[in-house]
Amino acid sequence: MRLSIRTLVLTSAVLSATAAFAADRAVVNVPFNFESHGIAYSAGRYEATTGLNKGIITLRNTQDPRQSFTWVTSPADATAISAPMRISFDELGSTHELRTIQLGSRITPRLDVHSRHHDAGSFVVAMNGQ
Repeated sequence: MRLSIRTLVLTSAVLSATAAFAADRAVVNVPFNFESHGIAYSAGRYEATTGLNKGIITLRNTQDPRQSFTWVTSPADATAISAPMRISFDELGSTHELRTIQLGSRITPRLDVHSRHHDAGSFVVAMNGQ
């Protein structure tokens, strides 16, 4: 069964940014549990940061810092997003699989490679701010 694409926009405050399209840090509330590479993560407030050279993005649960993960990034079209941070998920039945994280001008590769073979719907949790 094909699920329709949905967009879920949640408002939060940007903790800091170096320029309008080059955020170094942002926070978003993810209202559901999700998975990435077979590891389960709980719903909650997540902070994304870039490394010193902006070559990595780290996403961590602010209430449970043990739920933290880091990925290598590549350049993204920062003008194509309306928020400093965008996290996209695929919905596979009752499971939400993390697809990508974009923070300003940096984006992770597609993280849910195995989902390409499923008929998955997708949606976005975006952080709005200044």
